[in-house]
Amino acid sequence: MKALLNKELKLCTPLQVPLFFVFAAMLLIPSYPYLVAGFFICNAVFYSFAMSTGQNDVMFSVLLPVSKKDIVRGKLTYVVCIQLVSMLLFTGMVFVNHAMYKDVINRGGTTASITLLAFYLLLYSVFNAVYIPGYFKAPHKFGIRFLKALIACFAVILICEGVMAASANAEGVAAFDFIRRYLNVFPTDTAALVFQLITLAVCVAVYAVTNVLVCKKAASNFEKLDI
Repeated sequence: MKALLNKELKLCTPLQVPLFFVFAAMLLIPSYPYLVAGFFICNAVFYSFAMSTGQNDVMFSVLLPVSKKDIVRGKLTYVVCIQLVSMLLFTGMVFVNHAMYKDVINRGGTTASITLLAFYLLLYSVFNAVYIPGYFKAPHKFGIRFLKALIACFAVILICEGVMAASANAEGVAAFDFIRRYLNVFPTDTAALVFQLITLAVCVAVYAVTNVLVCKKAASNFEKLDI
C-alpha cells in the first residue's frame, strides 16, 4: 500500500492539487457559502484522476504485482489523504475566521464552525460515492462521471447552505432558531459545542462507512473491467 500511495503522489499529482488547497482561504470571505470551498478539493481529485487517465495509469497499475483491489485501495487512500489535508486547512481557517469576525453569523450560508467541518465530510462522502466507483467501471469516461458527481455535490451544497442561510435570516421558526443558536454559530458555549460535536461525529461515521462501501463497489467494478 505504501508503494501504491507513493506512485499516486509521484505520478498522479498535478499542480492543481496543491493549488486548490489555497481555496481554504475562501473561509475568510464575509457572508459567503463556505461549503463551495470543499468543491474545489473535489475538483483537485478530479484533476488527479484525469492525469492518471492521460498517462494510462490504469494499464500501468494492472501490470504491477498487485491485485486490482489493492490498486483501488491505493487510489482511494490517496483521495482520502487529499481530503484530510484540506480538513486540516479548513480547521485552521475556521479559527482565523472567528478571530476576524468574532460572533458574526454568516448570512450567506454556514458560519465557520465545527458544523461546517462536518458538512465538508458529508460533501466528500457524496463525491467519493458517486465518482470513484464510476471511474473504476469505465476509466475513459472520467469526465462524465465527474459531471454526475458535480451535480450531486452541488445538490448537497445548495441544501446545506440553503438551510443555514435560512436559519440566519429567518426568525420565529423553532427549527431555524435551534439551528441558528446551536449549529450555525462558532461554538463559544457548551450546548453549541456538544451539538456540533455530535454533528461532526455523525458525519465522520458517514465518511468512514461511505469509503468502506466505495472501496468494495469500486473494486468489484474494476474486477469486471476487461483491460
